[in-house]
Formats: sequence, C-alpha cells, structure tokens
Amino acid sequence: MKNENRQEIKNESNIEEGIGWILRIGVAIAVIIMLVGVLLFFINQNTGYGKTIPVNLVLLIKGLEELKAGAWIMIGIFILILTPTIRVFASIFAFLIVKDYLYTIQQLLDLYSAFCYLLLLLD
Repeated sequence: MKNENRQEIKNESNIEEGIGWILRIGVAIAVIIMLVGVLLFFINQNTGYGKTIPVNLVLLIKGLEELKAGAWIMIGIFILILTPTIRVFASIFAFLIVKDYLYTIQQLLDLYSAFCYLLLLLD
C-alpha cells in the first residue's frame, strides 16, 4: 500500500512539473516575441500598420515576415493567451496516462467551456 501511495505522489509531482514547464516555456516564447516587436517599434518608430493592427492570423503571419512591429506584438499576445490552453491539452493526456479519470474529465470540461466561450465571442 505504501509503495502505491509513493508512486501516486511521484506521478502527481511529475505531472505538476511538466505542466509548470509548459507554462514557463510558453510565457518565455511570448515575451521574446513581444520584445522583438517592441525593438522593431523603436527602430521603425511605428507599428507597420495604420491606426489599427489586424487580428487576422494570416495577416499577422504576413506581418511577421515583413517585420512589422504590431504583428510581432500581437503574435506574442496570442501565444501568451494560447499557453494555458496548451496546458489543458497536456493535462488531459497526462491524467489519462496515470489513469486519473476524474481530473481528465475535469480538464475536458475546462476545454469545452473555453471553446463555448470562444464561440460566444465570435458571434
């Protein structure tokens, strides 16, 4: 019984550590991309767009290629927002591996509620 409890604690610790790294890496990548955007802004003294920066992903990727500061900053923000969603996906798989179905269902419900919220925003 003690061995089983130790294994569960080790599995939970590994899951928490992995999720922590996903969040750290996501935030670090987002910050680096936004810093590139800020540097481009200081170099060019503009965002590369007029008064509004597009939110269309295709236009933003094109703006990255054209070194537009606004596009770099927006993509950094997008990655920063996307990071917790990636954490939820990773948690689903991690909890499935350790056969913790209660938390798997909880993460699926979190993902479903985020998806529903996104659909409401798009209307």
